[in-house]
Amino acid sequence: MTNKSLKEFMRATTNSYQEIKIQSHDVIRLTRKSKHTDDIAEKAMNNEVVPFPNFTSFNLVKEEDWTYVDDDYGNSYQLYIHSLRFVNELLIKFEETKEIRYLEKAKNYIDSWVDYALNNKGGSMVWYDHPTANRIQVILFYLFLSKGILDNDNSLFGKILEYHSTFLSKDENYRRHNHGLMMDRSLMILGNVLEDEGIFNIGYYRSIDTFWHSFSNQGFHLENSPEYHNMVTRMYKELETFLNKNQKSYGTVINGHLDQAENIKSIFIKPDGRLPAIGDSNRGRFKLDKKIENFVDYTGGLAVIQNKDVYMTFVSGYSNITHKHHDDLSLTLFFKGKDFLVDSGKYSYSKHPIRRYVKSTYAHSGLFINDGNYKLHEENRFSRNVSTVHHFENEDYFIIKGKNETNDKVGLYRHLVFLKKENIIFIIDEVQADTEAEVVHNFNLSEEVETSMISGDVSKWVNCDVEVYLKCHTPGKKFNEIMGSKEKEPLRGVNSTAFNIAVETTQIECITEASDDSSESVLFSISESYDDIIIDAFDGRKNLKVRTGENKYNINF
Repeated sequence: MTNKSLKEFMRATTNSYQEIKIQSHDVIRLTRKSKHTDDIAEKAMNNEVVPFPNFTSFNLVKEEDWTYVDDDYGNSYQLYIHSLRFVNELLIKFEETKEIRYLEKAKNYIDSWVDYALNNKGGSMVWYDHPTANRIQVILFYLFLSKGILDNDNSLFGKILEYHSTFLSKDENYRRHNHGLMMDRSLMILGNVLEDEGIFNIGYYRSIDTFWHSFSNQGFHLENSPEYHNMVTRMYKELETFLNKNQKSYGTVINGHLDQAENIKSIFIKPDGRLPAIGDSNRGRFKLDKKIENFVDYTGGLAVIQNKDVYMTFVSGYSNITHKHHDDLSLTLFFKGKDFLVDSGKYSYSKHPIRRYVKSTYAHSGLFINDGNYKLHEENRFSRNVSTVHHFENEDYFIIKGKNETNDKVGLYRHLVFLKKENIIFIIDEVQADTEAEVVHNFNLSEEVETSMISGDVSKWVNCDVEVYLKCHTPGKKFNEIMGSKEKEPLRGVNSTAFNIAVETTQIECITEASDDSSESVLFSISESYDDIIIDAFDGRKNLKVRTGENKYNINF
């Protein structure tokens, strides 16, 4: 917050705003026309507010209605209400149709919000980084569209803009991630509108610093989520366009990295056009030209391994904990057009039990100690206790290794080996223990997959007309099949298919009982025909010799 409330600030400031000059190149629309615009706008015309697409609605008539909360959505509900996102949809409709009723209704909502804010009511989301930054874009969009059409109190709005700029400028309100970039974007716009180069420069130079904190040297965004990679890359691209209209730029180096970031989007998009639901990502669909090439980013801890039939991701490592799940050493698998292994998604940002579950180790196809979540530390950027160790590729296979050494008594290590021509995936899990521990090898299936146990060490997975087999090649190991439940704790086998929507699925698990001063390696394969795989030799830490049909592979890892 600023030191003064909005009302106190309005009384104290001596600035007088006779005119607010907003040019077209100073308007960055919070949203564009979408399939949701008409519905949200028409409901808003009848005082029914949808804060964000597909959220439940509420009636906003009286000033106190701005405090409405919906526990299913947690803080997100109030966050989007006070972002005035629904007002932006009304403005989009006015811009499209020129029907003044949409503009007048937008004015009514903005005037109501101002009255509410001046009375110092409300919770933590009224003056919070994300809604404060986005609300400015909506208010400026309104003032631009309404000039010469509706009467506005320029002095009042000028002081409101100034108050927002004071909040957005303060270091104590700033965090170097996507919310911070939203703040910087609004400050640059406000700097132009208020004709204050100092305000502009805070946003401009701070956004440069945040860029170098937020992207790897390959242009991969480090907030542990393909969805946020897309969003933040788009925001920087939009800001570069905005800067160019103001005879400024981020320069060739940052723009070169942004070109890399755009290229990465086409690599980690799945063949069906959807995002893998890694970290806080939904299964969004994007119109991108798919690129089939492998990608490994050590800084971000994400790898994509693929050919024309197989698409896999492997998570191992992180450089900050924003949107990070307990998903290290986990993989996803999309095979011949169908999902098989998936991450459980984000569900929401609330404190709901399903939200806690989807962030946990149990919601991913990973390797973990069966005693709860490991600790996530910002210092991992430097300590690399959880990391991608190395990778190697030749014409026959691709290998990648990850580690999780957050527990000083139990070290967990996973190799993925992909035989390119055979479409066979080997998973080599190593457990090094100085104490007794139960370690889980977990496989979280898509809710579309039907499973059956062929034997204790072979599980059959079928999705429509595609089938694959999971086999454990280590003697004495058996699989357990876990049927999902989203009603009783502890939750297991729950996938989030969209925001606030969850379905039950099946998990396959295998247990390793580690003992004091022990080291054990467990070998799994995922393939279309497990009977064809013959293991001639397996040294769990160095070498795998395997035959399939007439082909032989000697794999050193």
